[in-house]
Amino acid sequence: MPPPTSGGINEPQECPYCHRTFSCYYSLKRHFQDKHEQSDTLYVCEFCHRRYRTKNSLTTHKSLQHRGSSGMLKRLLKTSAIKNVLGPHHAAPHPRPHLFDFAAELGQPPPGIQ
Repeated sequence: MPPPTSGGINEPQECPYCHRTFSCYYSLKRHFQDKHEQSDTLYVCEFCHRRYRTKNSLTTHKSLQHRGSSGMLKRLLKTSAIKNVLGPHHAAPHPRPHLFDFAAELGQPPPGIQ
């Protein structure tokens, strides 16, 4: 990655390879990683298993396609694991069952799960 120009990291920056101009060094850095760096690493989405060539692409995908899924899925998996170990008679009720009851009535997943 090229160093920032003499104007500093918050000044416009030009890509030394394609000569595209960016508003700041961070934008140039992301562009450089996405367009000009070569890597054999693939980044895999833990929710849908799609593969991406850059970490930035995976992060963008997750923020657009799985917003809110991370925390909700982890809580659901943890709750399911507890129920499987203790059995249905020992599982504590969900503190806000109305959220899940409403979703169940509609036959849809809870809010935030895609």
